[in-house]
Amino acid sequence: MIRHDLHLHTTLSSCCRDPAATPANYLRSAEELGLAVIGFTDHLWDETRPGVSEWYRPQNLAHVMRIKKMLPSKGRVKVLFGCESEYCGNGKIGIGREAAAEFDFVLVPMSHLHMKEFVEPSWVRTPRDVAALMVTYFKELVEFDYITGIAHPFLPIGYENVNQILSYISKGEFEECFGKAAEQRISIEISTGHFPSINNGAETHEFNDETFLEMLSIAKKVDCRFHLATDAHELENLGRIVALEERAVAMGMGDAIHPLVEEAISG
Repeated sequence: MIRHDLHLHTTLSSCCRDPAATPANYLRSAEELGLAVIGFTDHLWDETRPGVSEWYRPQNLAHVMRIKKMLPSKGRVKVLFGCESEYCGNGKIGIGREAAAEFDFVLVPMSHLHMKEFVEPSWVRTPRDVAALMVTYFKELVEFDYITGIAHPFLPIGYENVNQILSYISKGEFEECFGKAAEQRISIEISTGHFPSINNGAETHEFNDETFLEMLSIAKKVDCRFHLATDAHELENLGRIVALEERAVAMGMGDAIHPLVEEAISG
């Protein structure tokens, strides 16, 4: 079942510290793993969009476009050329429609909450605040009809008390959020980051492999489409993608792959 990984960072992303994380090496590893499709998603802030942070400033369109010159000319694995931009609330998004048209797909997260006072505003103080913020951001983000998918949805980056935070989001709120995504045909990412035993082997009472299964099952029930991802920032992390198969089967996700991925695999 696992034939793709649609969220990979190369050395073009400032948060990548692995010199081996090049397109050529990822493609070689993907072929060894039996993958048919991979998607590169280096971080991007479109320079035509206001409010860029200093971290994002050098990661502009021209910078991310450099990957096209780094790609091997031939290979068995199909490459989708994408990016991961940013959403900061109140309509502030790091990519516009014109820049988005330069890519095969665009991923945007709504939970990079480690970016204090850029993504996460200063009023956030409690787990309930974090939960409310993510729900608001999700609903706002799916209104951008030119994005393809939401990266690691509802995974509050920078927080360890994940179960506590998610307990403040009702089933009805999840249904509403994912229902809007389904209407807009926006793909929901199933990430290895959602499952700590895959990502780092450290399940805790506050974050374990059961944490996101129910949430993702709700997304399936409201007819969302999905893509699978490691969000790899190191070459070796690509191998984690095969461990998602058990979770995908448990969710009955096999018939719910996003058309972008289905077409790439069949083509």
